[in-house]
Amino acid sequence: MSFTSSYLIQPSRLLVVGARSPVDRRRRSLERVNKELSRGNYETALSLVKQLKGKHGCLTAFGSAKLLPKKLDMSSKTHLRSLIDSVSTSIKSVYVENSVRISKEEETKTSPEEDWFAVVQHESGHFLVGYLLGVLPRHYEVPTLEAVRQNVSSVTGRVEFVGFEFLKQVGAANQLMKNDMGGRMNLSDTQGNISSKTLNNFSCVILGGMVAEHLLFGYSEGFYSDVVKLNDVLGWLGFTETEKESHIKWAVSNTVSILHSYREARVPLAEAMSKAKPIGSCIEAIESAIPKSTF
Repeated sequence: MSFTSSYLIQPSRLLVVGARSPVDRRRRSLERVNKELSRGNYETALSLVKQLKGKHGCLTAFGSAKLLPKKLDMSSKTHLRSLIDSVSTSIKSVYVENSVRISKEEETKTSPEEDWFAVVQHESGHFLVGYLLGVLPRHYEVPTLEAVRQNVSSVTGRVEFVGFEFLKQVGAANQLMKNDMGGRMNLSDTQGNISSKTLNNFSCVILGGMVAEHLLFGYSEGFYSDVVKLNDVLGWLGFTETEKESHIKWAVSNTVSILHSYREARVPLAEAMSKAKPIGSCIEAIESAIPKSTF
């Protein structure tokens, strides 16, 4: 009996020692994603991430956020209404000579440390919304604290995503219109076309930075270029002013809802980005922070 008992115990020990945890598998897989991104193989990296979402549950947060139908008014949710209204007011101020933004900057004197913190949070908002909507960040830049201390006014960050290459076309179309001094060009000649899914994702991602700042500080100082970029895209697609207003309101509501629902991930993601960690490590920060019960 003693021989049989020891024989049964030994194999189970071997299985435990040789087992690899889901976290280990995820980290190893994300190292592969990092390599493909560093080589500029963005579509390959995206394909890997999509495979990992279904394989062994390595990635569960990627693409887990769902956008609500445009018929549904999110502002009816009382606990989010004030935040949605605050962001919407900030956007409108961009089209009224930036009066609200300017007055806020005059009222608030911030230190380089505070400005750096705001930039990090802003960029993490873009990153997190994109990832949750299934849009893979391919590259990001966050300034160092020292860089902000040396030149506070002009140091910014950025996040680039796989699938938003149409922005190059928007820039080219805008430049073409500017060069048409005689006004001979028909506006329809510069209009573009992208899928509604891409537009919806882009609209929420571009507003993610502003919404992240509003969640933390109650206002945003870094939203101007993001709003202009969104307005340029909608103009490129031929949206009327009424259509723009309706679409932006919907995008604001969804972005607020996403960042509020997945708020656990924002802090560890921002910390990873502040340390200039690779994309895979930033993804790991998100995946580790969000409870599986959320999905």
